[in-house]
Amino acid sequence: MNSFINVGVIGCGTISHVYIENIVQNYKNLRLVAVSDYFPEKAKEVTEKYDFVKACSTEELLADPDISIVLNLTIPMAHYSINKQILNSNKHVYCEKPLALETDEAKELVEEANKRNLMCVSAPDTFLGSGIQTVRSLIDSGKIGKPTGFTANMTSSGHELWHPNPGFYYQKGGGPVWDMGPYYLTALIYLLGPIEEISCFATSGRPMRNILGKMQQTEVSTHYTAIIKLCNGATGTVTMSFDIWNSSLPLLEFYGTKGSITAPDPNYFSGPVQFFDGEKLKDIVDRVQEPHPAKVITMIENTESCLNEIDLMFPFEPTHNVNMRGLGVSDMAVALLNNRKSRLSSDLSLHVVEAMQAFDISASSGKPYKMTTTCVITDPMDKNWKLWEVK
Repeated sequence: MNSFINVGVIGCGTISHVYIENIVQNYKNLRLVAVSDYFPEKAKEVTEKYDFVKACSTEELLADPDISIVLNLTIPMAHYSINKQILNSNKHVYCEKPLALETDEAKELVEEANKRNLMCVSAPDTFLGSGIQTVRSLIDSGKIGKPTGFTANMTSSGHELWHPNPGFYYQKGGGPVWDMGPYYLTALIYLLGPIEEISCFATSGRPMRNILGKMQQTEVSTHYTAIIKLCNGATGTVTMSFDIWNSSLPLLEFYGTKGSITAPDPNYFSGPVQFFDGEKLKDIVDRVQEPHPAKVITMIENTESCLNEIDLMFPFEPTHNVNMRGLGVSDMAVALLNNRKSRLSSDLSLHVVEAMQAFDISASSGKPYKMTTTCVITDPMDKNWKLWEVK
């Protein structure tokens, strides 16, 4: 029996580099067989670096009977059509975010995958890393008590200051919600469960952007402020913006009846996790017998001692912010080899697509949006998992 799964890659642009490198060098249960791209020369560049990989057309890649999982790393506008082709070729899909740009299209893909008993999932897979997994462990063990609230904030001035080709981020499929929202929403849903309702306002602070020296009209909103109600009753705020130059807002925090958690950047696989022990502070203050001012002073003096950085469930990456992309594909391979469910699920990918579309629908209609999809939260990663080690 094979100890690995053969994979193919469609789309050899910038994001493909880290996926391909990790598949070839780090994820031992994956074997890269073939790559394709709309521009054949990009696929050939991969084979020049890895001569055991075949460069071919998309049709040839999908016809290869040895390939089980196909990574769709094309632009978002092409995700739906390429994903559909992959499923029609009876192969499992791992797609870069998002699964599709419309909820109905994402539903169609998931239904087709279910009919064929195939996996059809999308990035991000960062929630499988040690940062979010440690937060999951804290919440599941009851450290913060009953979750009551959260906040998620992605603040940026936009990508035109640094990105070599930033125009896409201001066209359909771009904007802060569709670009970065999947990281925050996936982490939120994975940790606290599905969304019930979304209310949102959206604006464009700078509708004209300087894109490579030319002014370009934005086609999407660039600043979103939303209130989200989860099915478990917790509520929170979400800000997604390309209009904020600088901010001290927390990236991701969770609040409960016993404490709170400051989570790491969900765009990365790891990072520091802080836990504030509200029960500890309450016990300290309750022991004070003096009048009211003494209790306030005691609370202020002891607040810092109740905030602690938590040891991660499994080790930090070997270098700061190393990019482990492909971890989700590796987990899909484990699922196939061991006849279990993947920790990435098509229902989660679909739920995130609908949530992102809900931001725009609510903002344009001026009304709350009630979600029509849901998802079941998948299992956490094994404790003491070692970097790059597949079990």
